[in-house]
Amino acid sequence: MESSFSEIIQKDFKERMKRILLFEPIQELSQKRKSDQNGHPVDMRSLGLFTLLYFYEMKLIRERKTGIAEIIELLQSITVQSYVLSDKQWESIVREIINVFRPANGRIKAYTFFNWESRKEDSLEFSYIKATDFDVQTNRQYYTLDDDGLELVFATKEYFQEFQLSIHQLMLRKLLEKGEFQGALRQINEMRIDVETIYERLVKLEHEVKRNIVSIETQNRFIQAIDDRNFRLNRENEEFQELKQFVNEMKANYYYQPAQNKEKEAFELLTQIEKELSLVHGQHRALLNQSLILKREVLQAAEESLYYVGIDTFNFDQDITSRIVSTPLPLESMKGILMPFLSLKKKKSWSLLSIFAPHSWSEEEQTTNKNIFAKVADEQQKEKYAKMVRAFYAEIMREMLQMLEGKTDWTLSQFIEKLKELKHPFLDQRLFYSFFILCHQRSPLYAENDWDDEESLHLLDGALEELHGRKLIVKELPDVLSGSDRYEIQNMYLHME
Repeated sequence: MESSFSEIIQKDFKERMKRILLFEPIQELSQKRKSDQNGHPVDMRSLGLFTLLYFYEMKLIRERKTGIAEIIELLQSITVQSYVLSDKQWESIVREIINVFRPANGRIKAYTFFNWESRKEDSLEFSYIKATDFDVQTNRQYYTLDDDGLELVFATKEYFQEFQLSIHQLMLRKLLEKGEFQGALRQINEMRIDVETIYERLVKLEHEVKRNIVSIETQNRFIQAIDDRNFRLNRENEEFQELKQFVNEMKANYYYQPAQNKEKEAFELLTQIEKELSLVHGQHRALLNQSLILKREVLQAAEESLYYVGIDTFNFDQDITSRIVSTPLPLESMKGILMPFLSLKKKKSWSLLSIFAPHSWSEEEQTTNKNIFAKVADEQQKEKYAKMVRAFYAEIMREMLQMLEGKTDWTLSQFIEKLKELKHPFLDQRLFYSFFILCHQRSPLYAENDWDDEESLHLLDGALEELHGRKLIVKELPDVLSGSDRYEIQNMYLHME
């Protein structure tokens, strides 16, 4: 009897240890000693749980860019009346929380223990938070909740009602990724029940709206509830669309697999999953439309309800007639009483703003030659700008050849360094960088080049004259140069023949 009992309590020992060790990071945070600027101890365990819950909420609303700055903002809003911490202290606390759930080396957390069922050392690995994206420009790392983090959140509270469909959508994706297609079909049936439950809540809410709207405050409360429901339905609809796309991609992969019995069975299950998922998605879209109609009905019901409440509570003879007859009031007061029941005064007048209104154009005015004159003026402006650019390019070429006199080979970085030493204004002008890009496009450069552009409009004419019959070859190099805070350009190799 004792032997059989010992076998029972040792069975599935690893699974039991997994449920215990799942909370190990929370216990690890509780052992960390932190204090605010007033010496009050900081509850690191609660802050760690808040962090996981925040990642869970972001996962539900499909917000993928969640980093340390967003977590700091959340924790500050929660603890604003409890802790006094600087921004630097908050950043240190949040980084420590992230490191507990996700070690700094990026590896998953691992725990070793003695497995009494197998009678040997065993280990368990957990992944609570994983990195999703990295913004190079702002040097920010973004995170999201991983499978074990999701399981830890679910272990702290049963999530029903509003979030149940979203949870089942997350679980369906995990089952599809693992290839558990039978479980995925069962999960879709659960989702169908969730959709029916949401429908029942919408019907109940509709009845409450039509019965209970008696004030603006009640109307605003119902509108807020419907807006929250619409927001949730939109998020769930987006997740349905991604799930359908994911199933289609999996079907395509299995379609091109060798025709084996196992692959054929998986393809048939995926086809059934696609069909069932489309049916549930269709029912869910109908809920979204019904929720939008319900919001419109809330406004209409509120207007009708408030109108009839006003009619029932207002008595014209008592509130207006008797007041005027029984109380001798001056004429000005009489106007104030009667004004709400009179129409607005109307006056027809001519507005000066009418001169800015659109005017009709006659056919003769449309066939004038004004556009011809505008075209000529535009060409003259282009010619004037081209002359200015040619002169500027010639100046750049002249300065470069003078600074690098005697050299036949040099790089653009050497020329830019000399300009930086002189604090030359070239580096702050966009045309400087356009000049070298144009030189690279037209390389090799020499005065006898026969280009298709008209000579009077060609921008490099002045620069080519500075070569005095020599040939300049320009080739690009892999590194990128920073000429100023505003402009960057790829380095170039220049050779003079």
